[in-house]
Amino acid sequence: MTKFTLDNGKSVIKPFNKIWIVLGILVTLIIIFSLFITFTPSLINLSELGVIIKKMFTPKAGRTWGDYFGFMLTLWEPLLATLEMSLAGTIIGSLLAVPIAILAAKNIFKSKFVYLPIRLYMNLVRTIPAMVLAVIAVYFVGIGVLSGMIAITIFTFGIMSKMLYEVIETVDMSPYEALESTGASKVQAFRYAIFPQIFPVFLSYLIYIFEINVRASAILGYVGAGGIGMVIKDNILYNYDRVGSTLILMLIVILSVQFFSNYVRGKLQ
Repeated sequence: MTKFTLDNGKSVIKPFNKIWIVLGILVTLIIIFSLFITFTPSLINLSELGVIIKKMFTPKAGRTWGDYFGFMLTLWEPLLATLEMSLAGTIIGSLLAVPIAILAAKNIFKSKFVYLPIRLYMNLVRTIPAMVLAVIAVYFVGIGVLSGMIAITIFTFGIMSKMLYEVIETVDMSPYEALESTGASKVQAFRYAIFPQIFPVFLSYLIYIFEINVRASAILGYVGAGGIGMVIKDNILYNYDRVGSTLILMLIVILSVQFFSNYVRGKLQ
């Protein structure tokens, strides 16, 4: 800290610039990581990146730009399947997360024997990647949209239950306690005192998770979860231009979803 005197005679202590602490931590972490991560610069071939991008965003030999953009018109069915499984999985997973989030909130259920096992269960669900969930779902129900919807439902459940119980623990408990003191049950008190406080946040989270799931659904197609991801998987080796036109279509859809979600979240605030 540096001490200096102003024109009026008062002494002012200039606080220490914390940026040096942050930089020191970053440098330390980089050094630590470099000791455990093997990095071989000679294996990186950036020249191929330009070749792949060119193949993705120009028509393949023998095809025209009409074929390139016309391919998008043939993708309405897998695109619809992607949106269906993302929306269904998001809604079902979010609704299933509500009662679990209530049980995990210690301001509602104060017993450790209630909320601690529930939180442990939630943490267990969140540790399983969406790709693994899709593989397991494909094993049980086969290749298709249903397996993708199951994977997205469980993935959404893990995220929403965690985010929601943390919101419940921050609400104003005075109305809830007042209703309980008049003889209302926990369900009634939650319905009229807590639910109105968390509902806008719940909707905002639901839209945000749906946006994530639309992106993730393209990856899930690689393990047989159906949708637009299957199109990318089928063309990734020999038809880069098909992959490129599919990605452009996905970009348009994701930007549309993001615009809609931003609009709705703005209305909820």
